[in-house]
Amino acid sequence: GDKKQKYASLKLSGMREAPVQLAIFCDDATIKGAGLGAQTMPEMRRYSVVSAITLFWLAARCAGIGVGWVSILDAMKLREDLGVPSSWELVGYLCVGYPEEDNDTPELERYGWEKRMSEDLV
Repeated sequence: GDKKQKYASLKLSGMREAPVQLAIFCDDATIKGAGLGAQTMPEMRRYSVVSAITLFWLAARCAGIGVGWVSILDAMKLREDLGVPSSWELVGYLCVGYPEEDNDTPELERYGWEKRMSEDLV
């Protein structure tokens, strides 16, 4: 309904206006590391990618650069469009750029998508 349209317009806005867009993948078929850890905990590869994204995000924010993580897209279509190997799995799609305004309140909260939980409930 209305909420879905609102979210789609915000997402498309970021994708249209962000000067840098990054599709970040994890190569689950890599032979690097001789399988160390991947045999027992293959999900660690993706956790490492998420950790790298988090560090990138924090560094960008320290430099005044905004980062938005787009979560609604067709990962298989994106992989096809970019021509990446089928063994690569999309972990994140980021829109990166200088924000139009500096604000401590997340955009989705400012636009009424969802409110933060009270600190008493956390």
